[in-house]
Amino acid sequence: MVNFNIKLYEPIIGFQEKKLVKECLDSSWISSRGKYIQKFEESFSKFIKIKHTISVVNGTAALHLSLLALGIKEKDEVIIPTFTYIAPVNTIKYVGAKVKFIDSKLDSWQLDENKLKK
Repeated sequence: MVNFNIKLYEPIIGFQEKKLVKECLDSSWISSRGKYIQKFEESFSKFIKIKHTISVVNGTAALHLSLLALGIKEKDEVIIPTFTYIAPVNTIKYVGAKVKFIDSKLDSWQLDENKLKK
């Protein structure tokens, strides 16, 4: 059995980070608009060498937009592993599609492709 020790949250906040967060708070644009969002999108576009990127407020919104971009709609079936978070289920329901759970592998927690074939 593999033993992982992954820290999920350990912030390192220095002077520059505090200054920039204060600037965002003072501008009242802290989550979905403002110059830092635009700067991030432009920088990320250059980094991954594509013309446009769009940032969203959280992973649920990203999943929802992804399903819409893929044209997933009512009566479509979306397959996800049983070992998951509620956000994928919610976003599938948002677009009216059906959730199809496939068991996960015990050793990796990933979708079991052998069960997918069945």
